[in-house]
Amino acid sequence: MGGSAFSPASVITKSRAQTQAAVLAEDVGCPSSTSEEIVACLRQLPARVLNDAQTKLLAISGPFQYWGPVVDGIYLQEPLAKALQRPQRRKVDLLIGSAQQDGLISRAKAIKKFEESQGRANSKTAFYQALQNSLGGEDSNSFIEGAATWYYSLEHSTDDYSSFSRALENATRDQFITCPIINMARHWAAVSRGKVFMYHVPESSSQSSSGQEFLLDVQYAFGLPFYPKYKEQFTLEEKSLSLQIMQYISNFVNSGNPNYPHSFSRRISGVMPPWPMYLPNDDGDSYKEFTVSLPTLKGLKKADCSFWSDYIRRLRALTGSASNGEPSAENSPSEAPSEGLISPESQPLGDEVAYSR
Repeated sequence: MGGSAFSPASVITKSRAQTQAAVLAEDVGCPSSTSEEIVACLRQLPARVLNDAQTKLLAISGPFQYWGPVVDGIYLQEPLAKALQRPQRRKVDLLIGSAQQDGLISRAKAIKKFEESQGRANSKTAFYQALQNSLGGEDSNSFIEGAATWYYSLEHSTDDYSSFSRALENATRDQFITCPIINMARHWAAVSRGKVFMYHVPESSSQSSSGQEFLLDVQYAFGLPFYPKYKEQFTLEEKSLSLQIMQYISNFVNSGNPNYPHSFSRRISGVMPPWPMYLPNDDGDSYKEFTVSLPTLKGLKKADCSFWSDYIRRLRALTGSASNGEPSAENSPSEAPSEGLISPESQPLGDEVAYSR
């Protein structure tokens, strides 16, 4: 239920897709003389072999050695963010959300496992090299890499390896997942494309008690706590939460509003907490947190997303680097960067150099 047209991962270039395929083919021993040979060979390999090879490449090329749609002029004629600029004939209501442990974050965690398997369990260099690689992307910009490395290094100790891992996860999650989703909600509401409702699954509730690979919002929305195979692995509170989330989703599917009653289940008793719309202003950035009490909160990742949507956008403009899939200035959040955020050039070099070497 997440995803955003404003994510840097929404599309990739044809040249990048071809390069990634050639690198993967070489690693698994496929011939790489022609595209036809590469495709034919890769299709014959088991998924496990391809995934293992991709995991190894993550440690070299960054956690977001991702695959994505290519703007080929036929099936996809322009970047998704650009397509959103066209007038829409009819309004479409939007329910969108994110999770602290989104699936892409498992890709960042794969680096840690690979590094440990190579006997480099205490290597912060690998993490920050991976961070810089993933943040640079096809439009690599040393200023942006340095700024992001400095910003996310503020939240941890220089000696704690697990903190390096969290910094990498946080940076990639914010840039590729959470902030683009918030941008999508804000844009959709700002141009009156329809009603917008946003949710978030925090880290404390993102670890599945069932041990399944699906995130909790997916498990709850599809009623996994009531499947005979898994129901003993969920608490009564989690089952109740699942029922309420299914009720919200059912209401939204039927009416475009998760608050409008729809006869879904006799097991639900009482009134559910109201879910306010997301509005395109500073006081309207409400979202529903998918925890037992279903609280309504405001300002999800406001400071971190301001870093990406305001500071980095301005830095990119000043240093002459464009970014594929980024929302234009009028579609990005309008908050000014946090007052405490200082340009990395004005910082002492000691810590930043230590983090990136």
